[in-house]
Amino acid sequence: MFKNRVINITFIIMTLMIIGIITVFFVMNGIAQSKSDVKNPSIDQIVNNLTLATGEITTNISGDHFIKVDFNIQVSNSAAKDELSKRSFQVKNAVIYTVSGMTPANLQDQKGLANLENLIKNRLNSFLRSGTVTHVYTTEKIVQ
Repeated sequence: MFKNRVINITFIIMTLMIIGIITVFFVMNGIAQSKSDVKNPSIDQIVNNLTLATGEITTNISGDHFIKVDFNIQVSNSAAKDELSKRSFQVKNAVIYTVSGMTPANLQDQKGLANLENLIKNRLNSFLRSGTVTHVYTTEKIVQ
């Protein structure tokens, strides 16, 4: 290569450093993108990677009434979905606490249902660390 041995070693070290820096950049960029929030997810991403179903939750509400609800919770990234599935007991607790103080009149119309979804979203976001809840969808609601 070069006639001077010191220049050859310096050239090889500099080349390896440049390759290492480029590799670290692409690895870190890939990690950052995988943890970042999904801005405009497709419906397939939402269904498969960003949504968690609570399952049927039945509890009594104000008076002698009870409610049976089921929610699908959409989160901002897959790490948040994993965390939320591990915190399923806290999710159910948040739903029960939120609906237990409501009356059937609070839950009958669209405005009341939107308020319930918003309250649950805020309560879940208070303990979620790896992302945020973006939407709470009511998939079943029966008040008796």
